[in-house]
Amino acid sequence: MCKPVPRNKSKCTQGGGLCVMINTIYSPYISFIESIADTFVWLKFDKVLFDFDQDLYVCGAYIPPINSKYHTLYECDIFRLMEDNIISYSSKGKICLVGDLNCRTSNASDFIEDDSVHITLQNQLPNLFNYSNDHSLSTRINPDTISNDYGSKLIKLCKSTGLRILNGRHKDGLSNDYTYCGPKSFSVIDYFLTTVDLFSTIDKFIISSFTQFSDHASLHLEIKIKNVNFTDELITDCEPDYGVERKTFKWRDEYKSQCKETLANNIDNLNSLCENLNFESQDGIDKTVSDFSEFLNGIMSPYFKVRPKVSTSRKKQDRIMPVIEDKPWFNDEFIFCNVITLIFPMLKEPV
Repeated sequence: MCKPVPRNKSKCTQGGGLCVMINTIYSPYISFIESIADTFVWLKFDKVLFDFDQDLYVCGAYIPPINSKYHTLYECDIFRLMEDNIISYSSKGKICLVGDLNCRTSNASDFIEDDSVHITLQNQLPNLFNYSNDHSLSTRINPDTISNDYGSKLIKLCKSTGLRILNGRHKDGLSNDYTYCGPKSFSVIDYFLTTVDLFSTIDKFIISSFTQFSDHASLHLEIKIKNVNFTDELITDCEPDYGVERKTFKWRDEYKSQCKETLANNIDNLNSLCENLNFESQDGIDKTVSDFSEFLNGIMSPYFKVRPKVSTSRKKQDRIMPVIEDKPWFNDEFIFCNVITLIFPMLKEPV
């Protein structure tokens, strides 16, 4: 996990940050490697999941905008740092990179065009050249026709590291869309990069629709994996918790202004929480989340908390149905007589 950094306008307003969530079933095969400069998070996916013979190293990245205060807090060339990381992990296995890079690349080629040694020179000096030329790829379908300085740096990084942009190239055509909705226009600044040999392992790459919760469209990726036997022992948190009181909240517009006023009055407490974030350990993360939840609960409860519910019922599939034995008189003859009576209700004489 990487902590957020202050924006320009106010120290209280923060942006960025990275958080990784892993399904419990896959956790034995995915390990956290490191976080770097609160910008990159590296994960290792065990090769047992895939059909290739190397581990897969995935980088979740967030590159702050050019005018962000981040660049004064962290004195580093972020693209040089990213390039060094990619080269380092490329020597260990396969590489993927995904995230909000704030790069606008238009339709610039992310590979070296006409990259080949002339056949005459190869024939004359066959032992001198051991060079693998760059793969020529199709033009990316990018609705964003504008480029920026970060975009040029990303293109150079692709050419130097061998990573290629999958946006606008996936076979289904569902990755050919904008990823960011800004105050002035739409743009493409969120990317998925990998090497050409891994293109075929990406089953789906979809740029999802925008929602009211974010100005970014989420990137949906599905990667081919082998049929690994995931044991049921790994699923430990799915047991029903009967009798546990659940706090529930319901939004009420009539209390909106009062809630905002209460939040404003407690801004110092919120700032204190933000200044004491602890992401160095699992215990620190748990305490941070707990403190923040407790703070929000204290603010919201007077206005939106409703009567707590206690779960007492079991799901149908979890219920143990009792075995009911038939009475001695409930035999085949009795069943036959009742069926006849239902079919012929006017029948008076017994059959």
